[in-house]
Amino acid sequence: MHAAVLHKTGDDTLDVVDVEPVSFGPGRVRVKMHKAGLCHSDLSAMSGVLAHPAPFVPGMLGAGTFAEETVIAAYAAILIPDDVPYDIAALIGCGVTTGIGAALNTAKVKPGSSVVVIGLGGVGISILQGAKVAGAARIIAVDPTPNRREWALAFGATEAIAPEELPETVKRLTGGFGFDYAFEAVGKAGTLRAAYDATRLGGTVCLVGAGSRTDMTDISMAELVLNEKAILPSFYGGADIRRTYATIIDLWRAGRIDLEAMITHHVPLTDINEAIRQMHTGEALRTISDIA
Repeated sequence: MHAAVLHKTGDDTLDVVDVEPVSFGPGRVRVKMHKAGLCHSDLSAMSGVLAHPAPFVPGMLGAGTFAEETVIAAYAAILIPDDVPYDIAALIGCGVTTGIGAALNTAKVKPGSSVVVIGLGGVGISILQGAKVAGAARIIAVDPTPNRREWALAFGATEAIAPEELPETVKRLTGGFGFDYAFEAVGKAGTLRAAYDATRLGGTVCLVGAGSRTDMTDISMAELVLNEKAILPSFYGGADIRRTYATIIDLWRAGRIDLEAMITHHVPLTDINEAIRQMHTGEALRTISDIA
């Protein structure tokens, strides 16, 4: 079968080659791949920020999904409902669950609240959509890339700004007190600091971006105690997988979230490196690899 292989950690391209399928037996199932999405975590795994021994087949939206088939533990297999297209299922498999779950499960955004989202990739846009579902009255989207700010407005942000505009926006919209919730969806110490500073006293900072073990933040002990801001890490949106997937599918069916519009590009598996390029440049919100 064909699979996209990273031969060495630090390589910035994948090699689509013929590989032998993994054997399977009791307690394991073989899954045919139709669609796979590219997540920024794939780039982090390739670069070594998220450690994974090479060689390996990337594909975070379902582990090892950049291949024509994969073998998984039977308990990890979740049946795709007949009315859910494969490309929509691919999105739900990682970024959408991470983002919507961060808003609904981890931070538990309240109706009428104010929210700022820093980082507007697929996860950030999903956080935004989750905050909208939760009833947030004001959602500020922050990203240096103009087209991503435009996407955020289309997905329901009340305002979209560049990072350097955030301090002034906090003053203008909150009188300098800060937002109720700040979500960091980049995975950098600097953006965590920005999220912390943009949050009101007693507010919630939700850390969603997957960063490096060596990237250290600088929030002082005095700030942590006196500001009473809750810092909540959110891994995979705090998901109870089967229940969360079902909830997201129901929201999609009801038209409460827009997943189709998150897919901006399609590439065949043989052009997976084009999808990687699109992720690096920021021109794609989510690229789907068409495998079968």
